[in-house]
Amino acid sequence: MSERPPVEQNQRILVALDASPQSVAALRAAAELAALLEAELEGLFIEDINLLYLCGLPFSHEIGSYTAKRRQLDNLALERQLRAVAAAIQQAINQVTTQTPVRWRFQVRRGPVVDELLAAAQNAALMSVGRAGRIRRRSLGSTVRSLVDQSRQPLLILGEDNRLVYPLILVYTGTPAAERALLFAARLAQRKGSGLRVLLWPRDEPDEGLAELEAQVRARVGDVALTLIPVRHDGSVLAALRSHDGGTLVLPGEQSALVAEHTGPVLLVP
Repeated sequence: MSERPPVEQNQRILVALDASPQSVAALRAAAELAALLEAELEGLFIEDINLLYLCGLPFSHEIGSYTAKRRQLDNLALERQLRAVAAAIQQAINQVTTQTPVRWRFQVRRGPVVDELLAAAQNAALMSVGRAGRIRRRSLGSTVRSLVDQSRQPLLILGEDNRLVYPLILVYTGTPAAERALLFAARLAQRKGSGLRVLLWPRDEPDEGLAELEAQVRARVGDVALTLIPVRHDGSVLAALRSHDGGTLVLPGEQSALVAEHTGPVLLVP
């Protein structure tokens, strides 16, 4: 490859954790990537300061999920719950890193969740997150939507039943962001010893632009085995994805709208 890819040794793979099944999936994928890229795994649990502020208000109440009973929010009880969640997360990290040995550390921060995650992700090689937090649903959670809009680091998004699947499948449009995504995906594929599927999507260009996109891809990925899949500029990339589904989807940041429409694992590269 003609340029050094955007993942280097001795960098961090950050994973946002909250003990939900989605974040455990994100942890497993982060550990796999940390091992693959010889990076350090950093687990992070954010104690939401806004929730703690809410507990201090006299009118704040919660409804029990099992009893359906209304009760006042209690700050001391919430503190105990947060400590219990942190302990459960650390136990999960211990279990995952026993199966996938990597260098790791775990920290707890308190503050606005998105702000703390973005601050912690500075200079990280990648951030891994669960798709919907502690609520089971197919749509993106509010935290993930904010990270999709604001993160300057590659963002791996997984649901409860997701895992990293190879070969990766990349949407390539020829833009600078698409080129960064191509380099990132090629780096992972090369380390994994896997091929790479590339959807060539000219977007607003005539279909003759497919040949140019193909030439760009072949010039950038070196010896990675490629499967090139042309998509007409007026065609549906989602339809093409459904026809060639099975791998982790790699998207350039400008195609972030596809994250919400794709239910499988997604790696978004800004």
